[in-house]
Amino acid sequence: MRKYFVTGLYLIIIGGLLLGGGLVMNAEKTIVWNHGFHISKQIDRTEDVKKFDRIKVDSDANSVNIERGDRYKVHIVGDKLRSSDFYVSDGTLHITGNKQHSYSDIVSGYKNPNITITIPHGVTLKELNLNMNQLSMDVNGIKVGNLVIANGSNGMLNFIDSDIKNAKNIELDASDIEFEQTDVENFELKSATNSDIQLVESNFKNSSIKTTNINFNAYKGILENLTFATRNGHAEVNESTLRGHNSFEMKNGSFSARSTNVDGLDLTTVNGNVSYYDEGQGKSYQHNADEENLLKVNTINGSIEIK
Repeated sequence: MRKYFVTGLYLIIIGGLLLGGGLVMNAEKTIVWNHGFHISKQIDRTEDVKKFDRIKVDSDANSVNIERGDRYKVHIVGDKLRSSDFYVSDGTLHITGNKQHSYSDIVSGYKNPNITITIPHGVTLKELNLNMNQLSMDVNGIKVGNLVIANGSNGMLNFIDSDIKNAKNIELDASDIEFEQTDVENFELKSATNSDIQLVESNFKNSSIKTTNINFNAYKGILENLTFATRNGHAEVNESTLRGHNSFEMKNGSFSARSTNVDGLDLTTVNGNVSYYDEGQGKSYQHNADEENLLKVNTINGSIEIK
């Protein structure tokens, strides 16, 4: 036992000396162990790649961004020992995630690489295929023909000034998606747990959200023909315009709409209450329920508020 204790103490001392030397020299920031000490450093590299119109990101790529630029290229900043691989095959850019999984951190600095993918202006991605497992991604100014999200947890996906034509059979687990100034059509969420969808100044058209646990928030957007159904969750629609038939059904959860433009209302709750501009309406309230632009809300155990 004493031998192991002394060995461990020596390893700590050596690691501290290596770290101190690296910091003094403004160089290495990460020390790892894999049958011996390995010292890594930060890398910052940009490579041009072949033309592509599809992107596939696997489960080990933690931070990936997509933006417009003047050519096809990939920029990586991060820990050299964990630098991601990428390649283009049959028109698809593959981001394969971290290369090394056998290292145990002694001192961590630049652990996960940050990847920025650039595509030329005017190019539409036929498909964006993502594994959401701990993925953090910003998509800025990109047109996407088909969005595919594989099952994965603890992800965060943010679309800015983009356009999405189809997103079918989406599954989320403890993950968030935000659409900011983005047009979205044919979005279908089939399952979600402890997840959020947020729209900011975005258009959501001909879409369906049917799941067991989701929170939905729309702010200064346009909802057109949205079907929303959840066992547990909440929905808020603020300063938005509703077109066509928008339906919200919740078993355990509440609905609220503020400063929202819609022609007709059909509101019903079983065990909650309905409030229309701060006036209680009991279990139901209808106004121009035959209008083409209709908001229909039904809850079992939850309140409905319109202001």
